[in-house]
Amino acid sequence: MRVLFASNYAHLPDLTGGLQTTTHDLCLAIKAMGADAAVLCGRLRADPTAEEQPASGDESLGYLVLRTDAPERALPMAAAAWGADVIVVQNGTALAPMVLAGLTTGRPTAVYLHNVETHQLAGHLAPHPSLLYLANSAFTAQRWRALYGIDCTVIPPVVAPEPYVSGQTGDKVLFVNPTPIKGVEILFALAAACPELPFLVVESWHIDPHWRAYCLDRAARLGNIEWSGPTRDMREVFARSRLLLMPSVWEESFGRTVIEAQLNGLPVLASNRGALPELVGEGGFALAPEAPVSDWALALRHLYDPARSAAQRDAARRQATGHALSTPLIVGELLTLLAAHASQSPPLEPAAPPSGIPAVATPDPDSAPPLPTLREVMPRAPRREDCRFYHSCDLDDGEEVTGEWDLRPDPFGYLGDICVTGQSVLEIGPASGFLSFYMEAAGATVTCVEPTMAHLWDTVPLHDFDTPGWRQEFAEHIEKVRNSFWYLHRQNASRVRVFEGDPYELAPGFGPFDIGVLASVLLHCRRPFDLLQSVADRVRHTMVVTEAYDPALGDAPLCRLLAHDSLRQVDTWWQFTPQFFVYALRVLGFTDCRVSFHTQKQPAENREVAMFTVVARRPAPNDIGMVS
Repeated sequence: MRVLFASNYAHLPDLTGGLQTTTHDLCLAIKAMGADAAVLCGRLRADPTAEEQPASGDESLGYLVLRTDAPERALPMAAAAWGADVIVVQNGTALAPMVLAGLTTGRPTAVYLHNVETHQLAGHLAPHPSLLYLANSAFTAQRWRALYGIDCTVIPPVVAPEPYVSGQTGDKVLFVNPTPIKGVEILFALAAACPELPFLVVESWHIDPHWRAYCLDRAARLGNIEWSGPTRDMREVFARSRLLLMPSVWEESFGRTVIEAQLNGLPVLASNRGALPELVGEGGFALAPEAPVSDWALALRHLYDPARSAAQRDAARRQATGHALSTPLIVGELLTLLAAHASQSPPLEPAAPPSGIPAVATPDPDSAPPLPTLREVMPRAPRREDCRFYHSCDLDDGEEVTGEWDLRPDPFGYLGDICVTGQSVLEIGPASGFLSFYMEAAGATVTCVEPTMAHLWDTVPLHDFDTPGWRQEFAEHIEKVRNSFWYLHRQNASRVRVFEGDPYELAPGFGPFDIGVLASVLLHCRRPFDLLQSVADRVRHTMVVTEAYDPALGDAPLCRLLAHDSLRQVDTWWQFTPQFFVYALRVLGFTDCRVSFHTQKQPAENREVAMFTVVARRPAPNDIGMVS
């Protein structure tokens, strides 16, 4: 299962907070259990009015992170390009629009609620069968049920202990994230009331410089507060600390820092807001933020004394260790819920959203025609002897394999000299996958579609030809070619995904993609324009079509039938002029066309073959309607 977590908040390392670290640990835990996870997130923008920057992606955290200035708009493309089986929308500055974006992809969508802030909805939520609701604590689940009648399954955050356990403790009263809602005023009051205790303040969220200067001045005047900037290694912080002070004024939906501190045997003095009392448990105390400072000071001094607080310290370590050890159970329950939700969701059919929460319409099976479907082909590990390589290639053991075509000298020219870096590509008919893996190595996210083995490609209905016998032999040939694809897929540690289905009738929710590639495929198709349109309908901006070139056909937009009763072959239908695709793609809205010519090696025939490539682009939005 491939789980895409989506939020318009920024992600690590640009922003460090409970949501970011929880998502990070969860993604790694999901991958450790054999599934896959990725994150679509926003960016920190100093000037929201500045021009949007291109999306970027990296796997430096151990999983794919896609960063963009507009996650809501990017979600459909990101989900399609990465091939998400389910989308999990998480809290951000505008939750409802992201939920709508998830639903309109037609992919199963869940909502993982990590806070109870209704002002960050930018809309409303409602219970609906198309949505699976999750909450990070019983408190969060109860609050959303009271607010919107939503039933949430509680999936507590997973916490990997390794980044937090220091092996030693110090003498500081630790306070993390000095902001008003986190109870910074109680911190200052306690520092004044307990001058004998040393305090350590560690920043977390981005803090306004004026607020920081104001707080630093107050800390300096008190004399017992050490101030530290954000850190990526909390072990150093916990190694200097004796207890955690967490007097939050807002309603903490979970309070992850409690678990992190308690893993080190640090007791916690927290407020009684939100989920904190249950989380702190017997590993500390919880007081009302409005309680007298003297009550807070009394509890603080008790927990600061190792002898008096021994019971709380033992309970803290025991509780947090138990939570960390439950990670496989938490992740297993999450994946089970997501799989069950996905099995009940319509396959790849975008919803038609009315106002409010959109509904996903399910067609009546007795009255509606069946929807086009695609089946993902799972990677396999064929033996070398079971492969037939359509493309020449070099194997890891040093063997140079000669295929029917050798595209190695000029793959860039074969693809019309386009740049695929950072683009999502839909390729029809990859054969041994040379172009697929070349584009992936160049930075593209590649998805391929093959016809099912039951249908294969169109055959010419040649009279008095043993088509069944030919199909059986051809199927064995194609099976070995597809084995060669998976052999090279494994060799390249590739992430290219393959779907089987009818290329003429791609499922409506499949895509969109940035680029569509039809590489010497259309000559084998009974209905080349239909296939061209099927791909073009799912492509955002660029189509690439490569076919054999015969200058004798001239410059007219021609499609010549090659099939003939005297030609005993049934797998090739047509030969085209470049202008045929220029005209056809302009009809489909790709009006900026460029034709290039090149030759490619065909070792099977010991010859160089003249080829053409048409690169056609949709006009940019600001170009439409312009008159030169």
